[in-house]
Amino acid sequence: MAFSQSAQDFRLDGSLLVATIATEEGDWVESVLDINEYIGNNDGMFEFGGSGIFDSVDVESWRLEGPLLITALYRLDGSLAEEQVINLDDYIANDNGVLVFNY
Repeated sequence: MAFSQSAQDFRLDGSLLVATIATEEGDWVESVLDINEYIGNNDGMFEFGGSGIFDSVDVESWRLEGPLLITALYRLDGSLAEEQVINLDDYIANDNGVLVFNY
């Protein structure tokens, strides 16, 4: 199940996605997933299967709008690329109260 559909709330804390999500029993638990471990930067664009994205983001543009992660990434030449958008619901699921990343 897409994580946002079973979440009471969710937010970014640096590279961490922090969410209060439901278990199969209906309890609410906090789960944390480090996005930095699953997404990288390929010359200003998201790279799935990479890592370390938070090291090359424009921190002021790093944000969530619903399940959409929006940010501008730095290119190899140091310039800032246009903002990129990904729907985290396409990649992150709730596995009985645990956030999991699926490629």
